[in-house]
Amino acid sequence: MMNIRKITELEYYKFRHYRPFLVILGLYVFCFILAGFSIKSLLDWFLDKQQDDNILKHFVESGIPLFDFVDIWQNLGWLATIFKWIPAFVIIISVTLEYSQKTIKQNIIDGLSKKEFLASKVALVGVISLGSALLLLLLGLFLGLLYSPVKGLPYILENIEFVAAYGLEVFVFLCMALFAAFWIQKSGVTIILFLLYTACIEPIATAIIRYHYKLDVWYFPVEAINLIIRVPFQKYALEFVHDQIVLRDVFVSLGWAGVFIGLSYWILKRRDL
Repeated sequence: MMNIRKITELEYYKFRHYRPFLVILGLYVFCFILAGFSIKSLLDWFLDKQQDDNILKHFVESGIPLFDFVDIWQNLGWLATIFKWIPAFVIIISVTLEYSQKTIKQNIIDGLSKKEFLASKVALVGVISLGSALLLLLLGLFLGLLYSPVKGLPYILENIEFVAAYGLEVFVFLCMALFAAFWIQKSGVTIILFLLYTACIEPIATAIIRYHYKLDVWYFPVEAINLIIRVPFQKYALEFVHDQIVLRDVFVSLGWAGVFIGLSYWILKRRDL
C-alpha cells in the first residue's frame, strides 16, 4: 500500500498541472485578504453616516473593537466563513474531473486502491483546511498588530483557538463537498445542488423547524458546521454571545465529517468506474 506521503504527492502532481485550481484558490486568498482589510473601513464609513443616531453615537466616538486582540480571532473567523464555498468548489471540481477524464480508473489500474484514492482527496481537504487556518492566523496577526490598542503576547494568544476552529469548519464543509462530488459526479450539477442545499434548503428548513415548531436544529450538518464559530457581533450591542467554542458543536461536526468520508468510501467502493 502507498503511504500518506506518496498519496499526498500524487494529489499534488495532479493539482499543480490544472490551472483553474490555482486560479480559484488564488481568488479565495484574495477575497479573504480583501475582506479583512476592507471591513473596518466599511464599518467606520457606516458609523460616520450614523452620527445623528444616539444609539450608535458612542460607537462613532470610540469605534467598534472589531480587530482588537482577544476579539479579533472570533470576529475574523466568523467573517472568513463566508468564503468557505470557494475551496469547496475546488474539491468538487477535483473529484468530478477524475470521473470525466477517467483518471480515477487509470489510477486504479495502475495499482492505487479505492481507499488510497479517497485518502488522496481527504489529504487535499486537509491541506486546504490547514492552509485556510494559517491564512486566518497571519491575517489576524497583521490586522491585530495594526489596529489593536493592546499587543502583548497574552492578549494575542487569548481566544486563538478560534483559528483551529475555523480550520475545522472548513475541513468538515469540504468533506461535505467531497461526498456530494462522489455522489453526483458531474461538476456543474454538483456545484448547483451543493449551493442550493447549503445556502437555501437546509437554512430554510432549519429556520422553519426552529421558529415554527420550537425545536433545536444543532444536529443538521450545515447548522452544526456554522455553529462551530458563532456570530460574535451582538456583544457590541451588549447582548449575550457565545465567545467560546462549544465542545458539542465540535464533536457533532467531527461526526458529520466521519459520515461524509464514510459515505464517500461506500459510494466509491460500490460503484463501477
